[in-house]
Amino acid sequence: MRLYLIALLLTLPFVVCASDTKKLKFVTDNEIRHSQLYDALGIKIPPWYKFWKEKAPKIHVKIIPSFVESLRYYYKSQGFYHAKIEKGETANLVIFKITEGKRTKVDSVLVVSDEDISDLVTFKKGDVFNSIEFVEIKKNIKNRLQKKGYCNFSLDAKARVDIEKNSVKLNYHLNKNSQCRFGKITINSPKNIKDNITRSRLTFREGEIYDLEKINRSYSTISGLEVFDEIRVAMDKKNDIIDINIDLKEKEKKRRIEAGIGYETDIGPRGIFHFEKRNFMGNARKASLDFKYSKKEKFAKNILYWPAFVKVPTFDYYYLDLKNEFSYSKINFDNFDERKYSNYLHLLKDYDKFSVNFGLGLERININKTEIAENIIDGNFNLFFPFAKISADFRDSKMNPKNGFYISLYVENGLDILQDSSTYFKSIGEARAIKTIKETTIALKGKLGIIKEYANSLPASKLFFAGGAFSNRGYGYNTLGAFDKKRSLIGGRTLIDTTIEINHPIYKKFEGAVFFDSTLLSSQSYRFSIDIVHSLGLGVRYMTAIGPVKFDLGVDVEDTSQYAMHFQIGQSF
Repeated sequence: MRLYLIALLLTLPFVVCASDTKKLKFVTDNEIRHSQLYDALGIKIPPWYKFWKEKAPKIHVKIIPSFVESLRYYYKSQGFYHAKIEKGETANLVIFKITEGKRTKVDSVLVVSDEDISDLVTFKKGDVFNSIEFVEIKKNIKNRLQKKGYCNFSLDAKARVDIEKNSVKLNYHLNKNSQCRFGKITINSPKNIKDNITRSRLTFREGEIYDLEKINRSYSTISGLEVFDEIRVAMDKKNDIIDINIDLKEKEKKRRIEAGIGYETDIGPRGIFHFEKRNFMGNARKASLDFKYSKKEKFAKNILYWPAFVKVPTFDYYYLDLKNEFSYSKINFDNFDERKYSNYLHLLKDYDKFSVNFGLGLERININKTEIAENIIDGNFNLFFPFAKISADFRDSKMNPKNGFYISLYVENGLDILQDSSTYFKSIGEARAIKTIKETTIALKGKLGIIKEYANSLPASKLFFAGGAFSNRGYGYNTLGAFDKKRSLIGGRTLIDTTIEINHPIYKKFEGAVFFDSTLLSSQSYRFSIDIVHSLGLGVRYMTAIGPVKFDLGVDVEDTSQYAMHFQIGQSF
């Protein structure tokens, strides 16, 4: 008897819980998919690959009555104004039988506007009407006008629905009026951070045409200083002038420490440590230390970052940032070991779509061969070089771009200043283009690199290698190089690296990809008449707020025994 009571007490909660829920099913005309209805009600159903889970969800009985009105509203938003919804229940099941009826279609579209918005008004006569799309069109029109500086526009968009005829007349009346301009910009910074530091991050100036997107980008660039807990941007519109007021609150936590262990395909197990001091000695300066340790790589780096270090002559509010990087590394490559001390002094600036970075580099490199390779030279190398990089970024997003292009050019020139200095010229040009048509994204990427040596050879690590998640994906990181006379792998002095990739959604946040990578690597400068290595592959992407999580498998087209798998976070186009 006691065992029976114990068993009853243990199972009673489950019995009570079970009696409070019922399975939910739909019976429809199938023009609206059942998965759309579940989404409209905020119900998550198991994805197709979780085949062991029951597809009919269980719903608490208390919320079931509200579903009738929610479904009726959803069907109206999809153009079904005559939908009939009947609810039937049993002890364990609730069934919604839905007769959809005729769908409302667009009878006419009238656009009266002093701004061309024909590409935004996507409805055409005979199209199925969707109120969600109608609202989205109004939003897109407003966003375009805001980006062009029109803050006083008048937009009257109406959908006149004739329920009896199942038709709708759409009217768009737009008067954009005059453009607005930025007025006075007031910045309220903490006491230990000068206003010019924040002002140097703004992508707009007083008197320029108003652009809401520039305000959003400025918010991101100010946030990038990593010294503010709160950034408040207030706009005060006076006719065609918009004054901007920016209030800033300093971070309370100025130190960040990170430590961890991980694994990289090409390096193996590794440990990392990061220390960072924000607002170091005031004015948003930052100092950091990084350490990495693994069997193949030992690395230490110190960075000092000083924003708005020097003002550009004759330009108000244009400043260059200062960054100094000192590092030590010891890396074991396939046929040589490298020990390097380096220091790079940068003057740099990001302004809206353009960025510039130039400075001086100093490197002391020791190379020790571990295998016979004809073109790899042992010994110490001293390098002193000015460098510069310019770039233009016209992608619609840096995290996960869908349209636009990016171009950059990097050059460095070794000078004969130190004893036994190597003199050389090195350049790397890169272009990326991305275009989304409906749901399919096509991306192209190309890189051209040239090295020309004059006096004293360069160490092997300064030459070009390819392979990896951002290069030819049929090979591991930097495992694809040129060859010497004995077919030993060496660095190249001419590089062409290209990629074409096509992405398409496959299920919710998952996307599938197919790609084709091609690489030309020559041990000689300006030599292009050699074989090209092609790789073909497939990939899966999971879309997140910080960009896609990517898994790729690439195979050499001519040698299918050569393949590589790659895992990365972030976009490469």
